Order: sequence, then C-alpha cells, then structure tokens
Amino acid sequence: MPWPILTLSGKAVDWSWYQNDGIDPYYRPFDVDAFCSAHPYIEFAIIRAVWPNGTTDQHYAHYYDGFYKNGVRVAAYLWPNPQKTIPAMIADWKRALGDRIPKLLVYDYEEATTFIGKTASQLTSLMTSVWGAVPLAFPDQVHINYSRGSWLNARIIQGSWINEIRWMLAHYIYPKPDVALQAKSFAELDALLPIGNNFTPYRGTLITEANVIGWQFSSKGALVPRGSSDMDYFLRSFLDPIYQDAPPPPPPPPQTLEQRVGVLEREAISRGWNLAP
Repeated sequence: MPWPILTLSGKAVDWSWYQNDGIDPYYRPFDVDAFCSAHPYIEFAIIRAVWPNGTTDQHYAHYYDGFYKNGVRVAAYLWPNPQKTIPAMIADWKRALGDRIPKLLVYDYEEATTFIGKTASQLTSLMTSVWGAVPLAFPDQVHINYSRGSWLNARIIQGSWINEIRWMLAHYIYPKPDVALQAKSFAELDALLPIGNNFTPYRGTLITEANVIGWQFSSKGALVPRGSSDMDYFLRSFLDPIYQDAPPPPPPPPQTLEQRVGVLEREAISRGWNLAP
C-alpha cells in the first residue's frame, strides 16, 4: 500500500481484552459509545476473538456489539495455533465467535508464544493448512492474513500461494526522523504526508504490493483512557464491497435465570432491603 493511497483509506483500530479500565478484579471493557463519540473518524474495528491458546477473549462480544451499534465496520482476528490440529483450532474459533461472525476474518501471524521452537517448514505448513481450511469452515466470510514483512521473510518459505492471500501488514512509522517513538494518533501520522510521495510499508520480498490492503502503523495509539491501541489504515475499495450488504447486529443473548436473579439480588441490596427468610 503506497503512502499516497492513504487518502483512499479508512482509519481503523484493533481492540481486545487489553483495552479495559484496569480495575481489579473485573477489568471492565471501555464504553464503546463514548469512544465512538470521541473518535467519530474511526470507520473500522478489528476485534480479537481468541487468545493465542484458543480461549475466548472475554470482551469480544462487548466490543463487537458496541462498534456494530455505532455503525463501525467490524472484523474479528483469530490466532492460528501450531500446537493444535486444524479442526481443534477451528472449533476454538467457532466457540469464540458464537453468533457474532463478522464479514471479515483476520488471521494473526505475529510472533506468539505458541510459535516458539517451530521451524519455517512447520510455520509454512500451518499457514497453508489454515488458508485451505477456513473457506470451508466460514464460507460466507472474507479472509485475510496479518503479519510483518520481516517476520514472513524470516519464518515462511516462499510459494505462489502467498499472493493468493490479501494481507494486512505491520510497519511502524515514527513522527520524528531517527527517533524510535511510534505515532500516538492518526493526526501525528497524517501530518507527515507526503514522505517523498513514494513510501510503501515494508512487505518483505514475498508479497506483491497489490495484495497489501491494510496497514498497521502503530501499537501506541493514545485513543483510550488506559493503555494503548493499535492503529491501522484499510483501503475502502477493499472494505466497501464486503460490508455493503452487512446484516444487522445480532441481539444480545438472553440472560439466564441465574443471571436475572443475581441482578434482582444486587438491586435489593442496593436499596437496603432485607433478603433474609
């Protein structure tokens, strides 16, 4: 994705359990309504559905529903796990997504603890196996991969299949030359334009430019009250056809009887009522 084409791209953020209020023991997720009100330029949110080991991200449903309700396009990102079989991975993903399966699924190939000790041959086999299986497991979704060009060069064996995939690449840009501090806002990055009018995020030697449709430019976004968030750009020409017929957001799951009783008990206690028999 060359730098000038950012004028044709939409601003995006990555969200997960790490975006929370930090209050023990619950680490409540942030108010998406307030976030969208403060940052109305955000067009797209990529929300983590699973941890690298396959367990469900606790805040996936909250952020999915919140962004969807605010008219922000939503995708989910999933961690392939070479410690598991492909069917076991897909079972984890389906359990995590539940009835909240967005139009776009992103497979995260950043270095994870589950990749430690795996050879290039093993990681290449994982990537090709996942890419062969996901269209069958999620036939109504569009699938892309996420990684860094340098990681791909070091860990993946080149093959023609790589350019059958659309890619979101991580390549961080520093607002001050030769100062290794990432941009903390979209405005910081936008103020740098143009840089020679020919900047292209590093994509290694394996991926053709035409197959880069998204770019993560910082992991230090100061967009939330606590912690940081990843910030991205995505080509609207890629996203628009995917989301033009997006279904309405799913309703929240109904509360169980046990959950409803708990709500009533808390309300009674807050009013000072005596619940003793």
